[in-house]
Amino acid sequence: MLLYKILFIFTLIVISFYSVKYSKKVKSKNDFSLGGRSFSSIDVSALIIGTLVGGASTVGTVQMAFIYGIPACLFTLGSGIACLLLGLFFSKPLRESEVVTVSEYIGRYFGDGVRRYTSFLSSFGMFIHIVAQFLAAGAIISAVFGFSFQISLFVTFILLIIMIVSGGIISSAVIGRFKIVILYSMMILSFLIVLLKSNFLKSVFDGLPSGRHWFWFQDYGYKRGVMDLLSMIIGVISTQTYLQAIFSARSVKEARQGAFISAALIPPIGFIGVAIGLYLRVYHPEVSDLSAKALPYFIEIYFPKFMAAVLNASLLIIVLGTAAGLTLGVSTNMFNDLVKKVDSLIGMRMATFFVIVCAFVIVIFGAGSKILDWSFLSMGFRGFTIFLPLVYILFVRKKMVGRWERVVKFMVYILPIIYVIFKIL
Repeated sequence: MLLYKILFIFTLIVISFYSVKYSKKVKSKNDFSLGGRSFSSIDVSALIIGTLVGGASTVGTVQMAFIYGIPACLFTLGSGIACLLLGLFFSKPLRESEVVTVSEYIGRYFGDGVRRYTSFLSSFGMFIHIVAQFLAAGAIISAVFGFSFQISLFVTFILLIIMIVSGGIISSAVIGRFKIVILYSMMILSFLIVLLKSNFLKSVFDGLPSGRHWFWFQDYGYKRGVMDLLSMIIGVISTQTYLQAIFSARSVKEARQGAFISAALIPPIGFIGVAIGLYLRVYHPEVSDLSAKALPYFIEIYFPKFMAAVLNASLLIIVLGTAAGLTLGVSTNMFNDLVKKVDSLIGMRMATFFVIVCAFVIVIFGAGSKILDWSFLSMGFRGFTIFLPLVYILFVRKKMVGRWERVVKFMVYILPIIYVIFKIL
């Protein structure tokens, strides 16, 4: 067990070292937030996947599959559809706009008031998603070291500062490249273990507790499923962090190809996560005591100790990479749309540090929540804030003018409220 912990810590140190190392390339605010607009399609997809595929797609999906079954794939399925739409329809006009934030783009047409309003609400939505990553990372650290959840969250806080405050978007892209390799290796190996241990899922299908609908939405709720899928699609398309990858591309072609790569790679992760979650439901029902630990628990039991240590450390980096990218999106919004007083790299880093501190304080009070619940709420909130004015500007504005612009402006203010009411009812 001591060797397991040593290997886990060593892996974290190595990856954190590379994150800090790349911070030397950051010389300006533009480098920190956009990487000098020099990203290739691989960099774009690494940043999207590195941020989008994190605690919700892995730890959260396995957790939700353990509880509900197939509805757990909604997060990654919606993510894949959104990336496809991003590549087909949104990449070209957004990359050609030469903006830093999506709210800045909206503000060009609807005014500075709408710019600040949409920036604040979309930042709040991303902030909620950071909470989900804190929960996932805390679950991993707690599972490995046996720390209390509060101490595990504090360790998460320290690691996140190391990873994002120094290198900004360049560090996020580097971590994203690492995540793509280790994430798919880990999930595919886990899936193979599930197939071999369960006679290609036959014993899983036969052994699931009766009285529940594991392969449809009766227990999860049809309205909830539709709302979650819609929230994911419009949320991803409307999120500063993922659009920041598009803004950072060296050309429209690279931006579009990066989105397509992401669309192809993300959905399979969700289906694998569902298989792992259902397998654990049949063979390890004891996980129900804290289902957020389901995936780390699986890795620790079914992999050799040395490999489990490296994989769980890598899983932690995967989760932290998502939190880092979201934090960068929130701080970029704050600095470019809400503050706009000091144009400096130090100011960007201070804003990023402030976001992490606030998320840490908030997450302490929500340690028992389901990871995907936070994630879907986050996606819906930012999607219902940004999506309508963005679509109107890109595809409708030239054809429909006059009063329609006033209607859209009015809807920008009330749609987030309507969404929250729908989630509550």
